[in-house]
Amino acid sequence: MKISEIEYKRPNLEELKAKYAEYTKAFTKEGVTAEEQTEIYRKVNETDEEIGTMASLAYIRFTLDTTDEFYVKEMDFYNEAEPVMTGLKTVFAEAMLKSPHRKYLEKEFSPLIFTNYEILKKSYDPIIEEDCVEENKLQTEYKRLLSSAKIPFNGEILNISQLGKYKDSPDREIRRQAFNSHGEFMKENGDKFDDIYDKMVKVRTRMAQKMGYKNYVELGYYRMGRNCYSPEDIAKFREQLIKDWVPFVCKLKKQIADELGIDQIMLYDDNIYIKEGNPQPIGSAEEMFANGKKMYEEMSAETGEFIRFMLDHDLFDVIAREGKSNGGYCTELPSYKMPFIFANFDGTSGDVDVLTHEAGHALASYKAMNSGILAELRQGGMETCEVHSMSMEFFAWKWMELFFGDRANDYRHMHLLNAITFLPYGTMVDYFQQKVYENPEMTPAERKQLWLELEEIFRPYLSNKGITYMEDGGRWQYQSHIYERPFYYIDYCLAQTIAFDFLIQSKENYGEAFANYDNFLKAGGSKTFVDLVKGAGFKLPFEDGKLAEMIKKLNAIV
Repeated sequence: MKISEIEYKRPNLEELKAKYAEYTKAFTKEGVTAEEQTEIYRKVNETDEEIGTMASLAYIRFTLDTTDEFYVKEMDFYNEAEPVMTGLKTVFAEAMLKSPHRKYLEKEFSPLIFTNYEILKKSYDPIIEEDCVEENKLQTEYKRLLSSAKIPFNGEILNISQLGKYKDSPDREIRRQAFNSHGEFMKENGDKFDDIYDKMVKVRTRMAQKMGYKNYVELGYYRMGRNCYSPEDIAKFREQLIKDWVPFVCKLKKQIADELGIDQIMLYDDNIYIKEGNPQPIGSAEEMFANGKKMYEEMSAETGEFIRFMLDHDLFDVIAREGKSNGGYCTELPSYKMPFIFANFDGTSGDVDVLTHEAGHALASYKAMNSGILAELRQGGMETCEVHSMSMEFFAWKWMELFFGDRANDYRHMHLLNAITFLPYGTMVDYFQQKVYENPEMTPAERKQLWLELEEIFRPYLSNKGITYMEDGGRWQYQSHIYERPFYYIDYCLAQTIAFDFLIQSKENYGEAFANYDNFLKAGGSKTFVDLVKGAGFKLPFEDGKLAEMIKKLNAIV
Protein backbone atom coordinates (compact mmCIF):
# COMPACT_ATOMS: atom_id res chain seq x y z
CA MET A 1 0.00 0.00 0.00
CA LYS A 2 1.27 3.47 -0.91
CA ILE A 3 0.85 6.31 1.56
CA SER A 4 -1.61 8.09 -0.73
CA GLU A 5 -3.91 5.05 -0.51
CA ILE A 6 -4.20 5.08 3.28
CA GLU A 7 -7.66 6.08 4.40
CA TYR A 8 -7.75 8.89 6.93
CA LYS A 9 -10.29 8.72 9.72
CA ARG A 10 -10.52 11.29 12.47
CA PRO A 11 -10.41 9.68 15.95
CA ASN A 12 -13.67 9.94 17.89
CA LEU A 13 -12.71 11.82 21.02
CA GLU A 14 -15.69 10.65 23.08
CA GLU A 15 -15.02 7.02 22.19
CA LEU A 16 -11.38 7.55 23.04
CA LYS A 17 -12.26 8.96 26.46
CA ALA A 18 -14.48 5.96 27.14
CA LYS A 19 -11.79 3.51 26.00
CA TYR A 20 -9.11 5.06 28.23
CA ALA A 21 -11.53 5.16 31.16
CA GLU A 22 -12.14 1.46 30.59
CA TYR A 23 -8.41 0.75 30.45
CA THR A 24 -7.75 2.68 33.66
CA LYS A 25 -10.71 1.09 35.47
CA ALA A 26 -9.61 -2.42 34.50
CA PHE A 27 -5.99 -1.66 35.38
CA THR A 28 -6.86 -0.43 38.88
CA LYS A 29 -9.64 -2.87 39.82
CA GLU A 30 -9.28 -4.68 43.10
CA GLY A 31 -7.38 -7.93 42.80
CA VAL A 32 -6.03 -7.26 39.31
CA THR A 33 -3.11 -9.53 38.51
CA ALA A 34 0.27 -8.54 37.09
CA GLU A 35 -0.51 -10.54 33.96
CA GLU A 36 -3.79 -8.68 33.47
CA GLN A 37 -2.07 -5.33 33.89
CA THR A 38 0.54 -6.40 31.36
CA GLU A 39 -2.14 -7.17 28.77
CA ILE A 40 -3.99 -3.90 29.43
CA TYR A 41 -0.77 -1.95 29.00
CA ARG A 42 -0.18 -3.60 25.64
CA LYS A 43 -3.70 -2.59 24.55
CA VAL A 44 -2.99 1.00 25.56
CA ASN A 45 0.10 0.94 23.35
CA GLU A 46 -1.96 -0.37 20.42
CA THR A 47 -4.51 2.41 20.88
CA ASP A 48 -1.74 5.01 21.07
CA GLU A 49 -0.35 3.71 17.78
CA GLU A 50 -3.75 3.94 16.07
CA ILE A 51 -4.26 7.52 17.22
CA GLY A 52 -0.68 8.47 16.37
CA THR A 53 -1.03 7.08 12.87
CA MET A 54 -4.08 9.17 12.06
CA ALA A 55 -2.58 12.28 13.67
CA SER A 56 0.61 11.85 11.62
CA LEU A 57 -1.35 11.28 8.42
CA ALA A 58 -3.36 14.46 8.99
CA TYR A 59 -0.19 16.44 9.71
CA ILE A 60 1.55 15.09 6.61
CA ARG A 61 -1.35 16.01 4.35
CA PHE A 62 -1.69 19.44 5.94
CA THR A 63 1.99 20.26 5.46
CA LEU A 64 1.86 19.01 1.86
CA ASP A 65 -0.76 21.68 1.20
CA THR A 66 -1.41 24.21 3.95
CA THR A 67 -4.30 25.62 1.89
CA ASP A 68 -6.27 22.34 1.91
CA GLU A 69 -9.31 23.33 3.94
CA PHE A 70 -10.15 19.76 4.96
CA TYR A 71 -6.78 19.20 6.60
CA VAL A 72 -6.70 22.74 7.95
CA LYS A 73 -9.84 21.76 9.86
CA GLU A 74 -8.23 18.49 10.92
CA MET A 75 -5.32 20.43 12.38
CA ASP A 76 -7.86 22.57 14.22
CA PHE A 77 -9.30 19.33 15.63
CA TYR A 78 -5.89 18.07 16.80
CA ASN A 79 -5.04 21.47 18.24
CA GLU A 80 -8.08 21.01 20.50
CA ALA A 81 -7.79 17.24 21.00
CA GLU A 82 -4.07 16.80 21.63
CA PRO A 83 -4.13 18.19 25.20
CA VAL A 84 -7.17 16.02 25.97
CA MET A 85 -5.34 12.95 24.69
CA THR A 86 -2.29 13.88 26.77
CA GLY A 87 -4.55 14.16 29.79
CA LEU A 88 -5.98 10.68 29.20
CA LYS A 89 -2.49 9.23 28.91
CA THR A 90 -1.38 11.06 32.06
CA VAL A 91 -4.21 9.50 34.07
CA PHE A 92 -3.22 6.03 32.89
CA ALA A 93 0.45 6.79 33.57
CA GLU A 94 -0.49 7.70 37.14
CA ALA A 95 -2.18 4.30 37.52
CA MET A 96 0.95 2.59 36.17
CA LEU A 97 3.15 4.44 38.65
CA LYS A 98 0.93 3.35 41.56
CA SER A 99 0.62 -0.26 40.42
CA PRO A 100 1.17 -2.84 43.19
CA HIS A 101 2.85 -4.90 40.46
CA ARG A 102 5.24 -2.17 39.40
CA LYS A 103 8.36 -4.30 39.95
CA TYR A 104 6.89 -7.02 37.74
CA LEU A 105 5.96 -4.51 35.04
CA GLU A 106 9.41 -2.92 35.15
CA LYS A 107 10.96 -6.33 34.63
CA GLU A 108 8.46 -7.27 31.88
CA PHE A 109 8.93 -4.00 30.00
CA SER A 110 11.52 -1.51 31.29
CA PRO A 111 12.11 0.74 34.32
CA LEU A 112 12.65 3.54 31.78
CA ILE A 113 8.92 3.57 31.01
CA PHE A 114 8.26 4.52 34.60
CA THR A 115 11.00 7.16 34.57
CA ASN A 116 9.37 8.67 31.48
CA TYR A 117 5.93 8.53 33.11
CA GLU A 118 7.27 10.44 36.12
CA ILE A 119 8.42 13.12 33.68
CA LEU A 120 5.05 13.06 31.89
CA LYS A 121 3.38 13.80 35.23
CA LYS A 122 5.63 16.82 35.64
CA SER A 123 4.95 18.06 32.11
CA TYR A 124 1.16 18.06 32.02
CA ASP A 125 -1.81 18.79 34.23
CA PRO A 126 -5.45 19.26 33.14
CA ILE A 127 -5.28 22.82 34.46
CA ILE A 128 -3.20 23.79 31.40
CA GLU A 129 -5.45 22.11 28.82
CA GLU A 130 -6.85 25.38 27.44
CA ASP A 131 -3.36 26.88 27.32
CA CYS A 132 -2.12 23.89 25.32
CA VAL A 133 -4.95 24.37 22.84
CA GLU A 134 -4.00 28.03 22.44
CA GLU A 135 -0.34 27.09 22.00
CA ASN A 136 -1.21 24.55 19.29
CA LYS A 137 -3.29 27.10 17.40
CA LEU A 138 -0.47 29.62 17.52
CA GLN A 139 1.94 27.03 16.13
CA THR A 140 -0.39 26.34 13.22
CA GLU A 141 -0.80 30.08 12.64
CA TYR A 142 2.99 30.50 12.51
CA LYS A 143 3.43 27.60 10.08
CA ARG A 144 0.76 28.99 7.76
CA LEU A 145 2.31 32.47 7.90
CA LEU A 146 5.74 31.14 6.86
CA SER A 147 4.16 28.99 4.16
CA SER A 148 2.27 31.97 2.74
CA ALA A 149 5.46 33.65 1.49
CA LYS A 150 5.32 34.70 -2.16
CA ILE A 151 8.64 36.42 -2.74
CA PRO A 152 9.35 38.12 -6.09
CA PHE A 153 12.88 37.26 -7.19
CA ASN A 154 14.70 36.82 -10.49
CA GLY A 155 11.43 37.05 -12.43
CA GLU A 156 9.82 34.33 -10.30
CA ILE A 157 7.45 34.18 -7.35
CA LEU A 158 9.09 31.96 -4.74
CA ASN A 159 8.40 30.58 -1.30
CA ILE A 160 11.17 30.55 1.32
CA SER A 161 12.37 27.06 0.39
CA GLN A 162 12.55 27.91 -3.31
CA LEU A 163 14.59 31.03 -2.52
CA GLY A 164 17.25 28.80 -0.95
CA LYS A 165 19.24 28.17 -4.15
CA TYR A 166 19.74 31.91 -4.61
CA LYS A 167 20.78 32.36 -0.97
CA ASP A 168 23.55 29.82 -1.66
CA SER A 169 24.52 31.27 -5.05
CA PRO A 170 28.27 31.54 -5.82
CA ASP A 171 27.50 35.15 -6.85
CA ARG A 172 27.76 37.27 -3.70
CA GLU A 173 25.46 39.99 -5.03
CA ILE A 174 22.73 37.46 -5.82
CA ARG A 175 23.04 36.09 -2.29
CA ARG A 176 22.75 39.57 -0.84
CA GLN A 177 19.67 40.32 -2.90
CA ALA A 178 18.08 36.98 -1.96
CA PHE A 179 18.58 37.59 1.76
CA ASN A 180 17.17 41.10 1.40
CA SER A 181 14.14 39.75 -0.45
CA HIS A 182 13.58 37.23 2.33
CA GLY A 183 14.02 40.05 4.83
CA GLU A 184 11.40 42.14 3.03
CA PHE A 185 8.84 39.36 3.49
CA MET A 186 9.77 39.10 7.18
CA LYS A 187 9.59 42.88 7.60
CA GLU A 188 6.18 43.12 5.93
CA ASN A 189 4.90 40.50 8.34
CA GLY A 190 7.07 41.52 11.29
CA ASP A 191 4.18 42.58 13.49
CA LYS A 192 2.51 39.20 12.93
CA PHE A 193 5.68 37.27 13.76
CA ASP A 194 6.16 39.41 16.88
CA ASP A 195 2.55 39.00 17.96
CA ILE A 196 2.51 35.22 17.52
CA TYR A 197 5.71 34.75 19.50
CA ASP A 198 4.67 37.21 22.20
CA LYS A 199 1.48 35.21 22.72
CA MET A 200 3.47 31.95 22.74
CA VAL A 201 5.81 33.20 25.46
CA LYS A 202 2.88 34.39 27.54
CA VAL A 203 0.87 31.17 27.22
CA ARG A 204 3.88 28.97 28.00
CA THR A 205 4.77 31.11 30.99
CA ARG A 206 1.18 30.83 32.19
CA MET A 207 1.35 27.03 31.89
CA ALA A 208 4.51 26.92 33.99
CA GLN A 209 3.12 29.19 36.69
CA LYS A 210 -0.12 27.21 36.92
CA MET A 211 1.92 24.06 37.48
CA GLY A 212 4.04 25.70 40.18
CA TYR A 213 7.24 26.35 38.21
CA LYS A 214 9.15 29.60 38.41
CA ASN A 215 9.19 29.97 34.63
CA TYR A 216 8.85 27.91 31.48
CA VAL A 217 12.47 26.71 31.39
CA GLU A 218 11.94 23.84 33.84
CA LEU A 219 8.57 22.88 32.36
CA GLY A 220 10.05 23.08 28.87
CA TYR A 221 12.70 20.50 29.78
CA TYR A 222 10.05 18.14 31.11
CA ARG A 223 7.94 18.61 27.99
CA MET A 224 10.96 17.60 25.93
CA GLY A 225 11.02 14.35 27.95
CA ARG A 226 14.60 14.80 29.13
CA ASN A 227 15.39 11.90 31.41
CA CYS A 228 19.16 11.91 31.86
CA TYR A 229 20.55 15.46 31.87
CA SER A 230 19.62 18.89 33.19
CA PRO A 231 19.83 22.61 32.36
CA GLU A 232 23.01 22.62 34.46
CA ASP A 233 24.56 20.05 32.11
CA ILE A 234 23.63 22.21 29.13
CA ALA A 235 25.24 25.19 30.87
CA LYS A 236 28.49 23.19 31.14
CA PHE A 237 28.30 22.40 27.43
CA ARG A 238 27.66 26.06 26.61
CA GLU A 239 30.60 27.24 28.72
CA GLN A 240 32.93 24.81 26.94
CA LEU A 241 31.59 25.88 23.59
CA ILE A 242 32.17 29.59 24.23
CA LYS A 243 35.64 28.93 25.66
CA ASP A 244 36.95 26.39 23.14
CA TRP A 245 34.67 25.98 20.13
CA VAL A 246 33.86 29.60 19.24
CA PRO A 247 37.58 30.50 18.83
CA PHE A 248 37.99 27.32 16.74
CA VAL A 249 35.14 28.40 14.45
CA CYS A 250 36.43 31.99 14.24
CA LYS A 251 39.80 30.66 13.10
CA LEU A 252 38.17 28.49 10.43
CA LYS A 253 35.95 31.35 9.30
CA LYS A 254 38.98 33.62 8.93
CA GLN A 255 40.57 31.00 6.65
CA ILE A 256 37.35 30.72 4.65
CA ALA A 257 37.08 34.51 4.32
CA ASP A 258 40.63 34.65 3.02
CA GLU A 259 39.88 31.93 0.47
CA LEU A 260 36.71 33.76 -0.62
CA GLY A 261 38.62 37.04 -0.86
CA ILE A 262 36.35 38.98 1.50
CA ASP A 263 37.17 41.07 4.56
CA GLN A 264 33.95 40.55 6.48
CA ILE A 265 31.68 37.49 6.49
CA MET A 266 28.13 38.70 6.14
CA LEU A 267 25.05 36.65 6.96
CA TYR A 268 24.68 35.92 3.25
CA ASP A 269 28.24 34.53 3.17
CA ASP A 270 27.88 32.26 6.18
CA ASN A 271 26.89 29.13 4.23
CA ILE A 272 29.55 29.56 1.56
CA TYR A 273 32.75 27.59 2.07
CA ILE A 274 34.45 27.33 -1.33
CA LYS A 275 35.52 30.15 -3.65
CA GLU A 276 34.08 28.46 -6.76
CA GLY A 277 30.77 28.15 -4.92
CA ASN A 278 29.35 25.32 -2.90
CA PRO A 279 29.03 22.07 -4.86
CA GLN A 280 25.56 21.46 -6.25
CA PRO A 281 24.07 17.99 -6.72
CA ILE A 282 24.10 16.62 -10.25
CA GLY A 283 21.11 15.09 -11.96
CA SER A 284 17.35 15.31 -11.50
CA ALA A 285 15.41 14.37 -8.40
CA GLU A 286 14.71 10.98 -9.98
CA GLU A 287 18.43 10.43 -10.61
CA MET A 288 19.28 11.44 -7.04
CA PHE A 289 16.82 8.89 -5.69
CA ALA A 290 18.25 6.23 -7.98
CA ASN A 291 21.70 7.04 -6.61
CA GLY A 292 20.32 7.05 -3.08
CA LYS A 293 18.96 3.57 -3.67
CA LYS A 294 22.37 2.42 -4.92
CA MET A 295 24.08 3.96 -1.89
CA TYR A 296 21.87 2.27 0.68
CA GLU A 297 21.91 -1.07 -1.11
CA GLU A 298 25.71 -1.03 -0.98
CA MET A 299 25.88 0.25 2.60
CA SER A 300 24.32 -2.91 4.11
CA ALA A 301 21.65 -5.51 3.42
CA GLU A 302 19.38 -3.88 6.01
CA THR A 303 19.72 -0.35 4.61
CA GLY A 304 19.03 -1.77 1.14
CA GLU A 305 15.80 -3.35 2.37
CA PHE A 306 14.88 -0.05 4.03
CA ILE A 307 15.37 2.17 0.96
CA ARG A 308 13.43 -0.22 -1.29
CA PHE A 309 10.54 -0.13 1.17
CA MET A 310 10.59 3.67 1.24
CA LEU A 311 10.61 3.99 -2.55
CA ASP A 312 8.07 1.22 -3.17
CA HIS A 313 5.55 2.91 -0.87
CA ASP A 314 6.15 6.52 -2.02
CA LEU A 315 7.36 7.56 1.42
CA PHE A 316 9.11 10.70 0.21
CA ASP A 317 7.64 14.07 -0.78
CA VAL A 318 10.51 16.43 -1.59
CA ILE A 319 9.49 18.86 -4.34
CA ALA A 320 8.92 22.46 -3.21
CA ARG A 321 5.68 24.01 -4.44
CA GLU A 322 3.20 26.75 -3.60
CA GLY A 323 1.23 26.10 -0.45
CA LYS A 324 3.59 23.41 0.82
CA SER A 325 5.03 23.98 4.28
CA ASN A 326 8.69 24.96 4.61
CA GLY A 327 11.52 22.85 5.94
CA GLY A 328 11.79 19.13 6.31
CA TYR A 329 10.97 16.39 8.76
CA CYS A 330 10.63 12.65 9.22
CA THR A 331 7.58 11.16 10.89
CA GLU A 332 6.01 7.73 11.01
CA LEU A 333 2.74 5.87 10.57
CA PRO A 334 3.18 3.12 13.19
CA SER A 335 0.08 1.11 12.28
CA TYR A 336 1.63 0.56 8.83
CA LYS A 337 5.27 0.47 10.01
CA MET A 338 5.95 3.31 7.59
CA PRO A 339 8.39 6.20 8.08
CA PHE A 340 7.70 9.27 5.94
CA ILE A 341 10.14 11.95 4.76
CA PHE A 342 8.99 15.49 3.95
CA ALA A 343 11.37 18.00 2.34
CA ASN A 344 11.67 20.88 -0.12
CA PHE A 345 14.34 20.36 -2.76
CA ASP A 346 15.92 23.68 -3.70
CA GLY A 347 18.78 22.67 -5.98
CA THR A 348 21.44 22.90 -3.25
CA SER A 349 23.48 20.29 -1.42
CA GLY A 350 20.67 20.28 1.13
CA ASP A 351 18.76 18.06 -1.30
CA VAL A 352 21.34 15.32 -0.76
CA ASP A 353 21.09 15.85 2.98
CA VAL A 354 17.47 14.70 2.72
CA LEU A 355 18.80 11.34 1.54
CA THR A 356 21.25 11.19 4.44
CA HIS A 357 19.92 13.18 7.43
CA GLU A 358 16.19 12.52 7.10
CA ALA A 359 16.85 8.99 5.89
CA GLY A 360 18.90 8.43 9.07
CA HIS A 361 15.77 9.24 11.05
CA ALA A 362 13.65 7.06 8.81
CA LEU A 363 16.06 4.12 9.04
CA ALA A 364 15.98 4.25 12.85
CA SER A 365 12.18 4.42 12.75
CA TYR A 366 11.96 1.53 10.27
CA LYS A 367 14.27 -0.65 12.37
CA ALA A 368 12.43 0.16 15.61
CA MET A 369 8.97 -0.52 14.18
CA ASN A 370 10.12 -3.89 12.87
CA SER A 371 12.16 -4.88 15.93
CA GLY A 372 9.55 -5.86 18.47
CA ILE A 373 10.59 -2.99 20.75
CA LEU A 374 7.60 -1.76 22.75
CA ALA A 375 6.00 1.26 21.08
CA GLU A 376 6.81 3.61 23.94
CA LEU A 377 10.49 2.68 23.78
CA ARG A 378 11.03 2.82 20.03
CA GLN A 379 12.07 6.46 19.97
CA GLY A 380 14.43 8.05 22.42
CA GLY A 381 14.81 11.72 23.21
CA MET A 382 15.31 14.10 20.32
CA GLU A 383 19.05 14.26 20.99
CA THR A 384 19.17 10.49 20.44
CA CYS A 385 17.11 10.76 17.25
CA GLU A 386 19.41 13.45 15.89
CA VAL A 387 22.45 11.23 16.45
CA HIS A 388 20.78 8.76 14.08
CA SER A 389 20.44 11.37 11.34
CA MET A 390 23.61 13.43 11.77
CA SER A 391 25.80 10.34 11.95
CA MET A 392 24.27 8.92 8.78
CA GLU A 393 25.32 12.12 7.00
CA PHE A 394 28.94 11.15 7.70
CA PHE A 395 28.57 7.44 6.96
CA ALA A 396 27.18 8.42 3.55
CA TRP A 397 30.41 10.29 2.64
CA LYS A 398 31.75 7.17 0.88
CA TRP A 399 29.09 7.56 -1.83
CA MET A 400 29.20 11.31 -2.47
CA GLU A 401 30.71 10.85 -5.96
CA LEU A 402 27.27 9.57 -6.96
CA PHE A 403 25.75 12.94 -6.12
CA PHE A 404 28.55 15.44 -6.77
CA GLY A 405 30.84 13.78 -9.29
CA ASP A 406 34.31 15.29 -9.28
CA ARG A 407 33.24 17.80 -6.61
CA ALA A 408 32.60 15.09 -4.00
CA ASN A 409 35.63 16.14 -1.95
CA ASP A 410 34.41 19.74 -2.05
CA TYR A 411 31.12 18.52 -0.63
CA ARG A 412 32.80 16.54 2.16
CA HIS A 413 34.95 19.56 3.05
CA MET A 414 31.96 21.90 3.01
CA HIS A 415 29.77 19.48 4.94
CA LEU A 416 32.30 19.10 7.74
CA LEU A 417 32.90 22.85 8.00
CA ASN A 418 29.16 23.45 8.06
CA ALA A 419 28.71 20.92 10.86
CA ILE A 420 31.54 22.47 12.88
CA THR A 421 30.27 26.02 12.47
CA PHE A 422 26.70 24.97 13.30
CA LEU A 423 27.41 24.31 16.98
CA PRO A 424 27.70 27.98 18.07
CA TYR A 425 24.50 28.86 16.20
CA GLY A 426 22.56 25.91 17.62
CA THR A 427 23.72 26.66 21.16
CA MET A 428 22.84 30.33 20.69
CA VAL A 429 19.29 29.41 19.64
CA ASP A 430 18.89 27.42 22.85
CA TYR A 431 20.37 30.12 25.08
CA PHE A 432 18.20 32.75 23.42
CA GLN A 433 15.12 30.78 24.40
CA GLN A 434 16.35 30.31 27.95
CA LYS A 435 16.87 34.06 28.34
CA VAL A 436 13.46 34.80 26.80
CA TYR A 437 11.58 32.41 29.09
CA GLU A 438 13.51 33.59 32.15
CA ASN A 439 12.41 37.14 31.23
CA PRO A 440 8.94 36.67 29.67
CA GLU A 441 8.11 40.36 30.05
CA MET A 442 10.60 41.26 27.29
CA THR A 443 9.17 43.31 24.43
CA PRO A 444 9.60 42.18 20.80
CA ALA A 445 12.27 44.87 20.35
CA GLU A 446 14.15 43.64 23.42
CA ARG A 447 14.11 40.06 22.10
CA LYS A 448 15.61 41.22 18.82
CA GLN A 449 18.28 43.16 20.73
CA LEU A 450 19.02 40.05 22.79
CA TRP A 451 19.56 38.09 19.58
CA LEU A 452 22.07 40.66 18.35
CA GLU A 453 23.93 40.59 21.66
CA LEU A 454 24.16 36.79 21.55
CA GLU A 455 25.45 36.92 17.98
CA GLU A 456 28.41 38.90 19.32
CA ILE A 457 29.18 36.10 21.80
CA PHE A 458 28.54 33.03 19.69
CA ARG A 459 29.28 34.27 16.15
CA PRO A 460 31.55 37.32 16.50
CA TYR A 461 32.90 36.78 12.98
CA LEU A 462 29.49 37.48 11.41
CA SER A 463 27.75 40.73 10.41
CA ASN A 464 24.07 41.37 9.63
CA LYS A 465 24.67 45.02 8.75
CA GLY A 466 22.62 46.34 5.85
CA ILE A 467 20.46 43.20 5.50
CA THR A 468 16.77 43.98 5.61
CA TYR A 469 15.15 42.95 8.90
CA MET A 470 18.10 40.76 9.85
CA GLU A 471 20.24 43.75 10.91
CA ASP A 472 17.52 44.59 13.44
CA GLY A 473 17.76 41.16 15.08
CA GLY A 474 14.96 39.37 13.22
CA ARG A 475 16.95 36.37 11.92
CA TRP A 476 15.58 34.02 14.61
CA GLN A 477 11.99 34.45 13.49
CA TYR A 478 12.30 31.98 10.64
CA GLN A 479 13.98 29.38 12.86
CA SER A 480 10.76 27.42 13.30
CA HIS A 481 11.96 25.40 16.31
CA ILE A 482 11.95 28.58 18.41
CA TYR A 483 8.23 28.95 17.82
CA GLU A 484 7.15 25.33 17.57
CA ARG A 485 9.47 23.24 19.77
CA PRO A 486 11.07 25.23 22.62
CA PHE A 487 14.45 23.89 23.75
CA TYR A 488 14.64 21.33 20.93
CA TYR A 489 17.57 23.00 19.17
CA ILE A 490 20.24 22.09 21.71
CA ASP A 491 19.49 18.44 20.90
CA TYR A 492 21.07 19.00 17.48
CA CYS A 493 24.23 20.29 19.16
CA LEU A 494 24.54 17.37 21.57
CA ALA A 495 23.88 14.97 18.72
CA GLN A 496 26.41 16.66 16.45
CA THR A 497 29.22 16.03 18.92
CA ILE A 498 28.38 12.31 18.96
CA ALA A 499 28.12 12.29 15.17
CA PHE A 500 31.66 13.72 15.12
CA ASP A 501 32.69 10.78 17.32
CA PHE A 502 31.28 8.35 14.75
CA LEU A 503 33.04 10.25 11.94
CA ILE A 504 36.37 10.12 13.74
CA GLN A 505 35.88 6.42 14.46
CA SER A 506 34.92 5.76 10.82
CA LYS A 507 38.20 7.30 9.68
CA GLU A 508 40.03 4.72 11.77
CA ASN A 509 37.83 1.72 10.86
CA TYR A 510 34.66 2.27 8.85
CA GLY A 511 33.25 -1.21 9.43
CA GLU A 512 33.66 -1.09 13.20
CA ALA A 513 32.22 2.43 13.34
CA PHE A 514 29.16 1.46 11.29
CA ALA A 515 28.59 -1.61 13.48
CA ASN A 516 28.79 0.65 16.56
CA TYR A 517 26.30 3.04 14.94
CA ASP A 518 23.98 0.12 14.07
CA ASN A 519 23.95 -0.96 17.72
CA PHE A 520 23.12 2.63 18.71
CA LEU A 521 20.17 2.55 16.27
CA LYS A 522 18.90 -0.86 17.36
CA ALA A 523 18.39 0.28 20.92
CA GLY A 524 15.79 2.84 19.83
CA GLY A 525 14.62 4.58 23.00
CA SER A 526 15.09 1.55 25.26
CA LYS A 527 18.14 3.29 26.80
CA THR A 528 18.74 6.90 27.76
CA PHE A 529 20.95 9.15 25.66
CA VAL A 530 23.63 9.07 28.38
CA ASP A 531 23.65 5.27 28.47
CA LEU A 532 23.72 5.02 24.66
CA VAL A 533 26.67 7.39 24.38
CA LYS A 534 28.61 5.59 27.09
CA GLY A 535 27.73 2.25 25.51
CA ALA A 536 29.20 3.47 22.22
CA GLY A 537 32.45 4.25 24.04
CA PHE A 538 32.23 8.05 23.78
CA LYS A 539 32.46 10.86 26.34
CA LEU A 540 29.27 12.81 27.01
CA PRO A 541 28.99 16.20 25.25
CA PHE A 542 28.93 18.09 28.55
CA GLU A 543 31.87 16.25 30.17
CA ASP A 544 34.87 18.46 30.92
CA GLY A 545 37.34 18.63 28.08
CA LYS A 546 35.07 16.92 25.52
CA LEU A 547 35.04 19.77 23.02
CA ALA A 548 38.72 20.65 23.39
CA GLU A 549 39.70 17.01 22.74
CA MET A 550 37.37 16.84 19.74
CA ILE A 551 38.86 19.98 18.18
CA LYS A 552 42.27 18.29 18.09
CA LYS A 553 40.85 15.26 16.29
CA LEU A 554 38.78 17.28 13.83
CA ASN A 555 41.74 19.47 12.93
CA ALA A 556 43.29 16.35 11.40
CA ILE A 557 40.24 15.88 9.14
CA VAL A 558 39.27 19.43 8.12
